[in-house]
Amino acid sequence: MARSMSVRVTIIPSTRAYLFLALMPLLLNGCQDHRTAENERIREEIIRVHDEAMEKIGYMYELETRLQTIENHPRIADAKPTPTELAISHLQQANKSMFDWMHQYQTLAVSKEISSDTRYRIEQLEKIERVQRLTMQAIARAEELLGIRAP
Repeated sequence: MARSMSVRVTIIPSTRAYLFLALMPLLLNGCQDHRTAENERIREEIIRVHDEAMEKIGYMYELETRLQTIENHPRIADAKPTPTELAISHLQQANKSMFDWMHQYQTLAVSKEISSDTRYRIEQLEKIERVQRLTMQAIARAEELLGIRAP
């Protein structure tokens, strides 16, 4: 009859504590890596949204110039703004919003604490998405007034 031998290892409480302490940096590093990756993904999304909106700046200036040639007449002081003047104003506001956002945005980490930095990046993503919406709405309004069909 064959006897099976089993070895029983008993871990005493102090050994468990040492084992836990030895593994803790690995566990924390895994969480940190995930949070760092998420932070980087948000940063890349901010840049992508910014670049898409920023490439429209020259086109907005062109639309504004074209609208100004239409609206080239003296203004009565108390008159309501015309649709063309409103469209010009919206283009100018979208442009200003882009440059205001760029002026305040911090590309480098704003905090050594990754969760604080990620919160900052989420707020910045929301801000640049608002700028992008303003830009697209202003362009659409101007194109409509100029009879330009968007591709």
